[in-house]
This record gives sequence, C-alpha cells and structure tokens, in this order.
Amino acid sequence: MLIQPYSILAPVPISTLPSLPVRRLARTTWRPCRKRWFASETTHRTHETPILPFRFETGIGLFAKRPPRPFPPPFLSPPSTSFTDPLSTHHQSRDRRAFVHGQLIRGKTNGDDAVYASDYFICANDGVGAWATRPRGHAGLWSRLVSHFWSSAIEEELAEIEKSKEPNPIASLQSAYDRTLAATTEHDCLGTTTVCGAQLYYKTCTENEAQTSPVLYVTNLGDCQVMVLRPSTEKIIFKTVEQWHWFDCPRQLGTNSPDTPNDNAIVDKIDLEVGDVVLAMTDGVIDNLWEHEIVASILKSIKEWESGRHPEAHRGDLTGGRNGGMRAAAQDLIEAAKEIALDPFAESPFMERAIEEGLASEGGKLDDISVVAALCVENEGKRSKQYRKLMEQFSQTFGFREPYQVLVDAEMIQDSSRCKMDLEPALSRTVHGKVKSMVTQCEMRKLYATRNEDFIKLGQSLERRRCGHHPNEYPEPLSTQECLRSVVDPKDTNQNKHRYVVASQDQEVRRMLRGIKGVPLIYIKRSVMILEPMADESVQVRAREERSKFRAEIKSSVGKRKREDADDDDEKADKKDAGTTEDQKKKKKKGYGSKGPNPLAVQKPKKPKTDGQQPRKQESSEVKENTQEGAGKRKRRRRNKTSETEDQGEANTTTTTEVTMADA
Repeated sequence: MLIQPYSILAPVPISTLPSLPVRRLARTTWRPCRKRWFASETTHRTHETPILPFRFETGIGLFAKRPPRPFPPPFLSPPSTSFTDPLSTHHQSRDRRAFVHGQLIRGKTNGDDAVYASDYFICANDGVGAWATRPRGHAGLWSRLVSHFWSSAIEEELAEIEKSKEPNPIASLQSAYDRTLAATTEHDCLGTTTVCGAQLYYKTCTENEAQTSPVLYVTNLGDCQVMVLRPSTEKIIFKTVEQWHWFDCPRQLGTNSPDTPNDNAIVDKIDLEVGDVVLAMTDGVIDNLWEHEIVASILKSIKEWESGRHPEAHRGDLTGGRNGGMRAAAQDLIEAAKEIALDPFAESPFMERAIEEGLASEGGKLDDISVVAALCVENEGKRSKQYRKLMEQFSQTFGFREPYQVLVDAEMIQDSSRCKMDLEPALSRTVHGKVKSMVTQCEMRKLYATRNEDFIKLGQSLERRRCGHHPNEYPEPLSTQECLRSVVDPKDTNQNKHRYVVASQDQEVRRMLRGIKGVPLIYIKRSVMILEPMADESVQVRAREERSKFRAEIKSSVGKRKREDADDDDEKADKKDAGTTEDQKKKKKKGYGSKGPNPLAVQKPKKPKTDGQQPRKQESSEVKENTQEGAGKRKRRRRNKTSETEDQGEANTTTTTEVTMADA
C-alpha cells in the first residue's frame, strides 16, 4: 500500500519560505532564465526516426477544471517585475514557453494533465491534483516532463533499434522517470503522475518478409486508460485495467511514491488492423462515461465525418476519420464527458464505485479531461513507392507513357463525388503522372439518367471517348462491362493496344479486365484510391519478356567475353583458335600470283647440246628445229617462270634470232 507522504505534504511554516526579491534585484534574479533561452538554440542532436510502414493520424481534446499552475523557474520564465525591462512580448523576458535542459518541453498541459501525440506514439498522463495545495507542488510539471522524456527516449530507441528486435516501452518509461526525477529534485519541485501510452510498431510475416502488419505496445501505470476500437466491427478489441492502491488512490510515479516503471508498469502487445482507433484517456473520461458510451460517441463522430455532415468536415480523404476526423472525435468525446462531469445529478461510473466503497456520491466527477485519439493508417510513402514502381513496370513492359489515358465509369464518378474527392488530382497522385481522364458515351448516358447535377457536371468535365454505341442503334446504354470491353479490346485479342488505365468500381468489370494483358486497374475503397497489383496475365507477359532479354544478352556475349582470372592454357587455346580462323580468312582472300609449285623447288632445265646433240626435253617438232638451228647462240632465260614457260621462251628467242640474221 502507498505510504502517505505526511512529511512532504504537511504545510510549510511561513518562516521557512524565501523572502520576495527586492525590486532593484529583480533583473539579477531572472537572468539565469534568459540564459536558458539562448541555450535552446544549441539543443541536443535530434534523432532521425526511421520511416515505419504504418503511422497514426491523431487528434487531441482537452478540458481543464481550473487553469494550470505556472511552471517554476528554470522551466518557465515569468514576466519581469522591473520597470527597466522592455515590454515587448517578443523579448526573452516575456517568453512563456517551457524549457528543460535547453529544449522545448514536448506535449500540452491541461490543468494537471499532460498529453503528447506523434506519428508513432501517444500518451496521456494525469498529475495528482492534491499537490496543487502544496507550496512546491507541481503535478502538472511532473506529468509534462514524463511525457517529454518518454517520447524522447522512444525516438532514441527507434533510431538505434534493429529490425529483428522489438521496442521496450518500459525501459523508455524508466529512463523518462529517472530524467524527470533528476530535473525536479535539483529545483525542489514536488509531484506525482499516472501514465499511459501506446507505441505503434510493426511485425513482418513469416512467409513473406515484405508483408508487414501493425502492432501496438500499450504501457499503463495507474488509472489512465488506453482503449482500442475497431470501427468495422463496432467492438472494443482491447482496454487496459486500472491499478489502485485503494479507492481514488492509483499507482503513480513521483515524489515519495514506491511505484516504479520496472516494478509496476504493465505492457500489452496488440495486433492492429488499418482503420483501428486507439484512445489514450485520463480518468476524467472513464470516471464519467461507460464503455458503450465511449464507443458510441467515437463511432458517431467517424460516421458523420465520413459522410461530410460534421461541421468541421472538409474536402479530401475522410476515410475512418482521416484529415481531421480524429480531432473532431476527441473533441466530441470531451463534450460528452464534460456534460456528465458538470451534472450533479447524473449517473456515472465514479459514483457507482464510490457507492460500492460505502461513500455517499452523486453526479459526475469534475476533473481534468484529456483525450488523444489516433487512427492507424498505412504510411503513404510506402504505398506511393509501390504505385510508382508498378507504373514503371507497365511502362517498360507495355509501353505506357504520360499523359495516361484513364477510362472512368459512371459508378467511379458517383463515388468520388460522394466522398468529395477531386477525381483528376487523385488519379494523378495514384499513377504518379499526368492523366487524361475519359468517359464513354454509354457511361455518360447513365449519369444523365441519375439527374444528379453534381454527377453530371463532373462527368461533363472529362473528355468524351466515343465507344460507337449510338443512341439510335442502342436505345438503352450498354453495360459497363460490354462498353469498356469494346473500347479496351475491340478485336478480342486480349491486348490493351491503346494503353488504357481503367478506373472502375464494378468488381465484375475489373475481373473481366484482368484477363486482358497490360490493363492497370484503379478503384476507390473507403474514400481511398487504390491501384491494383499487376494481374497474372500481365505478370506472365512481363516474365517472358525478362527471360528473353536475359537470353539475348547471353547469346550476344558468347565468344566476346574475356575472363581476367582464366588460366593461361585457356587463354592460349582461345588465342590459337582465333589466330587460325583469321589465317584462314586471309588465305581465302588472297587471289594473286601463279598457283603452280614453288619455282625454286623445281629442277632447272639443262642447256641444250651443240653439234648435233638433241636436248633432253622437246615438246614439239618446231621447238626441236629451232633449238638445233640456234644451238650456238647463248639464250636469255627468265628465272621466275616455270620450266614449260622457259622452254617456250627459249624457242621464241631462237626464232627471233634467226629472223634477224636472215634480214641482215
């Protein structure tokens, strides 16, 4: 049980209180606070939080039963009491922001409560209000510092955590508690606070590492509560249980409290789905509203936000409370709890528990009411990368290029108008490029049949695509399936020849178009525009094309690729084969000179004998006679000719000599 800190909570005698500073010393008194302003310029290095596949869209609702007590120096610089100080609100002496260790204190203060909300972490801390009656009691400062240091510790852990490990919220809370204790003890600031927080993380699928799902780590110590709702089923899938020492005395962290995060904090791990709502609430909510009232209030706010009936709703994606819906839901829940808290005759959970303890109680409990509402959504950066990569694959395989021709059916136009979605910009964001939105004649006739001016005006703003179904030939417009089929694949070749992107809400139409190769499909689901993955037919075409490119690359590289680490024998063999091939090509090209034997290897003919002796070889009788007649004359011979040519040359020379002598 919690020991009552009588020595701390007892009234402090007036004699022990420090005297008020004299006016002439006022500037000297507050000068350390001014140095704190300059220290904030050189804050600690911020840790880069990794981008997770999921995130929170958050909203905060606050109601304080009384104004919060100002933070003491050095956490906050109050206005100067000197007439010589400047009166400008921009001067450092008028700064009203809270600092610790040169950093702005994160979160918001609501009476004695403190809340914090980010993309991956939310918390709601309830400072114990009894400290407000003590001279040095600052429960609001304690709750605010714990939320500040807790969020900082979680960011530090996320920046260094490995993918295979899980976060440890209790270690982060223990670190925050130690830092808060050190910061407040130095300046004698007393207080205690209860804490609850929810950290969003993810886990990978064992079968497919690329597939992830959101996981929530809930930490609680005291009577604050974290509740997880699933709007799709309208049920509570998880809520924390309050921790008490006794009635109206919860477990708490702070001055003279025996509770610590390592010993008393409880962590729960919950599997989430996209669209779940996480609520972090102080006891000002759960003491005045029952569970079913909390669920009804949140669901009502989300439905009004999605339909656009909520006063704060605006154009854009409103699915599940996006783009401000969580802020509206938190504020509506605050108003519902505030109504019970201010009613002295209302029935409330706090009154019920007090009666069970034998205490006379009636009406709601007036307390600080704080709510942080968070919607679990997919990180748009991850989905955007997937869509960009998918459109690049369509461009490489099927030749898509900007501006993309997008065929829109009548149902898509109607749904986008109901969701107050700008159709063409949404299509452009989905396909990551310029688009040319088109609607067929048959779909336009369906819009005219609705007699809705918003639908007709939106359809008229799109380019008209002639489908060939004239009203004279077709009194009734064709179905969306037949009309789009005739435009996308008019010759039934199962090919998207004109490279259309189809945006249709009809499941049968999308099922039919998946059988046509190379058709990107877009549809709207809960006010979110989704680009379908590539269909099986298109995936097979892409796989065949990739294999053909790979084989073509292998064929072109055969005989040309050289390996630096090959053995010397292989290199020599390759060079020899290449040299032999080149020599053969050169010999084939050579076409000059005689084709007979080498003249140097042929035996030279002997000189013919004189005085009646005949030569060894005579080919004809004419050559014989010429040789005998000119045997006494020395003949000239050519060494480059063959023996046959030489003999003919000798005969011709002899004949010429005889003719010359006869003329003489």
